[in-house]
Amino acid sequence: MSKKEANHRSGEDRISLLPDHLLCQILSNLPTKNVVTTSILSTRWRNLWLWVPLLDLNVDDFTDLTTFLSFATRFLDFYEESCLHKLKISFKRDDLDLCPLISWIKDATMRKIHHFEVDCGLSFYIHVVPLTFYTCETLVSLRLHFVKLVQSELASLPNLKVMHLEKNIYIDNETVENLILSCPVLEDLTVIRNIEYDFGMEVLRVRSQTLNSFNLVLDSTKSWYSSTRDDYMKVLIDAPRLEYLSLKDDQSVSFEISNLGSSAEVDIDVSFNMTSLLDLNDSLKISATGKLLTGLSSVRDMTLSRTTSKIICHYLKHERMPQFSNMKRLNVKLYVSDIEMLPKFLESCPNLESLILKMRGVTEEKEISLSSVPKCLQTSLEHVEMVRSNCENVEEMKLIKYFLENSLVLKKFKICLPCRNKKHESIIVKELVNVRRCSNACHVIVRIRRRGFF
Repeated sequence: MSKKEANHRSGEDRISLLPDHLLCQILSNLPTKNVVTTSILSTRWRNLWLWVPLLDLNVDDFTDLTTFLSFATRFLDFYEESCLHKLKISFKRDDLDLCPLISWIKDATMRKIHHFEVDCGLSFYIHVVPLTFYTCETLVSLRLHFVKLVQSELASLPNLKVMHLEKNIYIDNETVENLILSCPVLEDLTVIRNIEYDFGMEVLRVRSQTLNSFNLVLDSTKSWYSSTRDDYMKVLIDAPRLEYLSLKDDQSVSFEISNLGSSAEVDIDVSFNMTSLLDLNDSLKISATGKLLTGLSSVRDMTLSRTTSKIICHYLKHERMPQFSNMKRLNVKLYVSDIEMLPKFLESCPNLESLILKMRGVTEEKEISLSSVPKCLQTSLEHVEMVRSNCENVEEMKLIKYFLENSLVLKKFKICLPCRNKKHESIIVKELVNVRRCSNACHVIVRIRRRGFF
């Protein structure tokens, strides 16, 4: 026997020696249509697919709905008395007879499901979630995409830990609120809203004593519709155990956050439904900015988008920021024209240890002044990383000198900048070397990129 034949035989033997439960575990990582094809391998594999406690089907893969229902019902009958680990149904053909499909989904949700997903790609919303679903005691994770949800006062999902609601339609404010309240052990929540259809929910309330991760997305840039009402969409969050909060929302006019923990990490990209820079002077927008900052003031780690940082910098011209005493790490995308407001921003972060600045844009005609030195530069700031968009910008170089000359405990200063050629690079490096450093322990790292931006 050749070595190649021996290796081939060895591979077959190793697979055949695996017990059925291990083979089922391997197959559970595949869509059901691929799992079923293994039935032709041998007599042993003929019915093995039925023992895989997972049904992941795309209705569009079947010639018609009758064929799908026949196949799917056979599978469900096999699990009539036991738990179905996961059920995922996808469909996007508008010519489907939806009544039998919805009836089958109702039957399926009564089979002690642990993980349930509906991915609807129709051109219209349908109500495919039966009332029996709202009282499923075994459900651990849920993902619903492009379906219509109704309010159920009797909802009770005692074991649900993960819930992803993506571009669904809700009839009122209470639908999502009550659904969240019906999940006493919920840990991970994602809400992706569709501004074109999602008119029923004007106020999103997230109240949970167990939630540790919340991700909200409402992006109108890809939509034909956007609201101009100052009272239209609001977000209220009360989740004291949150460890991660992400807000990507350009439509909601206010965000009220209560009881956010001191170890929380936040990623904020909001614009309070502003349509132009003129809105920055609106008293309602200024007030909404203050409420958001107050709600976030206890966090440890914060990332801000360029739009949000622009709004905050303008806010600082009118009001003082609350103290971010727990803040250790700050990642900010900043316009060069807003550099002058950075010291005021940092004054509110007295214990900041790490700062990442990503600069973009050009300066205004007036000269920028960086006079005050925040407390964090003197006592706590150890790491600064600055990504520059233009290595010839005088104000950006002034900011570099500001940090190096005023940071008493700085250990590492990393600069990422574009340069035209090696000659230009040497000029920049020489200029940096000649900058006086307040901290003797500071190590300056220069990363050069010849083309494009970082």
